[in-house]
Amino acid sequence: MINKIGFISYTVSNLQQSIKFYQNLLGLELLLKDDRWAEFNISGQRFAIHKKTNRAIMHDQSPAIVYFEANPIETIVKDLQVKGVKFRGEIEVYSYGKLILFSDLDNNSLGLYEPPKKKP
Repeated sequence: MINKIGFISYTVSNLQQSIKFYQNLLGLELLLKDDRWAEFNISGQRFAIHKKTNRAIMHDQSPAIVYFEANPIETIVKDLQVKGVKFRGEIEVYSYGKLILFSDLDNNSLGLYEPPKKKP
């Protein structure tokens, strides 16, 4: 079941400069970063930026993406596929969670996101 918005993300051309912009100029709290991804906290809501790559933006994909939290992601993907939703590729697994993209009827990019399992 889709519970809430997990996070919103933008692609950026220069990750390090964008981190400085959001952190230093806008005053957002940096939660995590790696060489392609950074997440900020805005009053409990997550905002992410990621480095533009060939996979990150296709010619018909919008640069801003709303990711709905979906747990377990595999079950929700299967349920939506049965209902006719077409996904872009397979579920991708990262240290910060699992992701998969799809589009709405107007070709706006949407994603499903499953946070990583909490370590005991």
